Amino acid sequence: MALKAQINIFTEVKSENEMAKEAGRKGSRRIVHPPMPPKLKLFRPVNWYSGAMIEPVGEYVSHILRELGRLGLQVRDIERHDRPPNTKTVLSDLIGWLSDRPGEAFAKLFNWQTLDFAQVRSRLEKDRLARPRIEVSAHITKMNNLSVRWHPGGWKLTDFDWHRADHHYSNLITHRKWREPPDFHWFVGDEDPTFDSRPSNELMYIRGVGNLRPEPRENYGPYATYNADVVDSILICAVRSAYEGLISQLEYSFEVDVVDAFDFVTQEEVAEADASRYRSSIRRVTAWSLEDAAELRARRERDAAAAQDKRDRAELANIAVSHGFSLEILVAAVLRASSRKPTGPAPSGEHVNRNAAKHLRNVGFKVDAGDVRRIRQLIERYNPEILPEELRPASLAPPAAPLSSNNVVPLRGDDGR
Repeated sequence: MALKAQINIFTEVKSENEMAKEAGRKGSRRIVHPPMPPKLKLFRPVNWYSGAMIEPVGEYVSHILRELGRLGLQVRDIERHDRPPNTKTVLSDLIGWLSDRPGEAFAKLFNWQTLDFAQVRSRLEKDRLARPRIEVSAHITKMNNLSVRWHPGGWKLTDFDWHRADHHYSNLITHRKWREPPDFHWFVGDEDPTFDSRPSNELMYIRGVGNLRPEPRENYGPYATYNADVVDSILICAVRSAYEGLISQLEYSFEVDVVDAFDFVTQEEVAEADASRYRSSIRRVTAWSLEDAAELRARRERDAAAAQDKRDRAELANIAVSHGFSLEILVAAVLRASSRKPTGPAPSGEHVNRNAAKHLRNVGFKVDAGDVRRIRQLIERYNPEILPEELRPASLAPPAAPLSSNNVVPLRGDDGR
């Protein structure tokens, strides 16, 4: 019986091996499947507002930390500690900067012994609200790190002075030609960084900011573990908020000239995490740059003026739809309201607007004096040729004829000559 059992076992093993060979396998070896790529973990984006509604840097940092906990990740999972310029430790550096500001740089900035009190006193005599003037600049280093530094006000307009007699090797005030006397008589900074020290006038240093790429991506690759573009979008918001928050704090004690400013490109996105029926959209940052603050401010003003001009032209072209009457009807009503009565003074501008609005309401149009004033302003700006001569403002009146010998009447003297 024992021999028969062994024969049966041998027969079963043999049949399994034959089946395996028929299936293209050797023996009972298992098929090894390639490892599946890790599941992509999605950070929820944040909204960016401009103007006075910018969130403080702590809100962005807290959002990332909450998302790390929700997704089961750690800070090191979204950072890169490679050799420069591939380092990207923005979150860690921001947390460190929030908890421990650069002591030496802030101590030198607020050291009143370096102030030129005579210069500050002379400015206070002209303006009692005058404060010491400084400049704050920011730039991305060749290693893609953000460096924020301060200088005495007027520094960016100075040139190196090679012939100054009172030149002092460590006092940079004596190294420059100043267009206007600075409010400091002593300034040291802009030293070359070393492995364990930074320039003594550096107020903020964040590694890897230049490596942030918030541009939306359609494909993250087979080995991506999280949506890096969204994380970079949140981080650059935090960096800008920290930079502008620092400037706001300095403005309590100084007159701050901001040399460089962040510029954002945003796009509207629907908040996927919003489970409500009416999901709100967010303005997500998709690109950024660090630019000259004065040029950026001028460009924004031009863009705002162009956008306002476009809206005003569209408003004027839509008067017939929005109010129900043509421009010619309004001009006729204003002309009628401007006519002077046989007695009394000529009606003022506001009286004309009210009387014209009253006339238009009497014939069935829904309009008030403010509407008439606004439409008149648009006509004077964009379509003044439809106004009669008496309604045109003084700036649009034709110029007076130049004086010539033909239109000058000579005055007679006492002797009749």
